[in-house]
Amino acid sequence: MSTAMTLTAKGQFTFNKSLMEHLGVKPGEKVIIKKQPDGTLKIEAEKKQIDLLSLAGSLKTNVQLSDEALQSAIQQSYVRRGMSGIK
Repeated sequence: MSTAMTLTAKGQFTFNKSLMEHLGVKPGEKVIIKKQPDGTLKIEAEKKQIDLLSLAGSLKTNVQLSDEALQSAIQQSYVRRGMSGIK
């Protein structure tokens, strides 16, 4: 698949709808353009990073353990796997 685009006077390209769908991007989202050693360009959707702190509280459970009990359970899981040196 090839698509011709015209460079505007402002130095911008407009991606047509089929290219945006192919990349999986929507208006306002970013694409990354990487220059390859052979002179070609690689265009890909910007990867969205998930902030782990934003997931806090998203898992619900009824299990309640003290810090000591949790630490003991972690240590026992290492022992069962044959790992040593965990204190």
